[in-house]
Amino acid sequence: MAGRRCARTPALPLPMPERRLRPPAPLPASSEPATGRRRFLVLHGPGIGEMAAWALRFSPLVGRLGPDALLIETTGLPEAEPALLARVLAAFERAGLPATGLLGAAPAALGALLRAGHPSAVLTPAEEAAALPHLPVTALALPPETILALHRLGLRDLAALEAQPRAPLARRFGGVLMTELAALRGAVAPYTPIRTPPRHVAARDFLEPLLTAPALAHALHRLVVELCEGLNAEGQGARVLRLTAFRGDGSWQELGQGLGQASRDPGHVERLLARRIEELRPEFGFERMMLAAPVTEWLDAQQAALAPEAGPEEALPQLLDRLGQRLEVWRLIPHASHWPERAQRRASPFAPAAPFTPAPRPLRLLRRPLPLEAVALLPDAPPSLLRHGGRAERVVSAEGPERLTPEWWQPGRQAPPRDYYRVQLASGARWWVCRRGEPGTPDARWFLHGYLC
Repeated sequence: MAGRRCARTPALPLPMPERRLRPPAPLPASSEPATGRRRFLVLHGPGIGEMAAWALRFSPLVGRLGPDALLIETTGLPEAEPALLARVLAAFERAGLPATGLLGAAPAALGALLRAGHPSAVLTPAEEAAALPHLPVTALALPPETILALHRLGLRDLAALEAQPRAPLARRFGGVLMTELAALRGAVAPYTPIRTPPRHVAARDFLEPLLTAPALAHALHRLVVELCEGLNAEGQGARVLRLTAFRGDGSWQELGQGLGQASRDPGHVERLLARRIEELRPEFGFERMMLAAPVTEWLDAQQAALAPEAGPEEALPQLLDRLGQRLEVWRLIPHASHWPERAQRRASPFAPAAPFTPAPRPLRLLRRPLPLEAVALLPDAPPSLLRHGGRAERVVSAEGPERLTPEWWQPGRQAPPRDYYRVQLASGARWWVCRRGEPGTPDARWFLHGYLC
């Protein structure tokens, strides 16, 4: 029969049922993980969670798993996993924070194994799967009342817990237990990095800790050259620089530097950071330095030999960057308001100006308007005589008024309306005066607000 012929001569060899159910043989601890599998190092010890920023010296992806646990993603690191684990544990030991660590594929499972007392090791996925069934439920990241309820049901290890139907467990214990079971098998990402890893980083480790200013300057030069080469290769320019120096005692120092305009010029970047070297405090010495560009922008390639006119365009931003390290640099830009005291505001010299054109104003505005005594033929007419400081000035001509009403969209109490006049005095002076308040009311007062010439 056709069915028998297919059974005797199949197109592909079918595995035997017993082989299909047999678990795969565990790999040795020193073997490499499967290609494309994410790998994590979980550390456990008193106060380890507070060292998350210092642990950035080992990997750009670091997260906290509580006050006594730390997660370091090691995917893609060139160092062999056993050597990396030994180096990390030795560094924490020197810093006075002894810890145990497990390197594997499921961070939640690694943390649970560490809480259960598992020694430091590099685990393959098969070894993780073999160790999890014997894990006590007290090692899971569950509330105490949930663990107590599981014990009352006789569920004391993970094997007994996973043997139960999922639906009754979810109805009784909610999503917390289901999330933890999924995380133990690596199905849920259990952490958030403490800092978004920058795309452009240059880092150096030193056999001997750096102590002197010349050594720091030389290391900075090598970092700047390496970072700018990476930026140039991708057509990017740095807008923010971050220099982090790690000490061997578990402490670190970080310096931030902003740039007004994107740049990848090694000379300019090094000049900016060289002025900050004095702020570094090596103490017992820096074992690692890292220069990152967390904020970058697209920057077109330029050749000075073909486009010499581009030099001054770059010289002004670089000058402002250097001046900004010594004093506050700002400029005035128009602000969307017709009131004289609100028509301008301070801004960065690189900030774009608002698309607003205010009305013409005097060359000189007084910070505090001077009170005047005015005589007018009619309450709403321009002044014909002004008196200031006991001296009377006769008005020859006047232009106005320019009525400014309160800005109703501004919060808080609004100022009364104003009427501004451009007046010329018999002495030849030209003033910019205003009447605050409605004309003809007792609250109406006159002020000198600026000089026209």
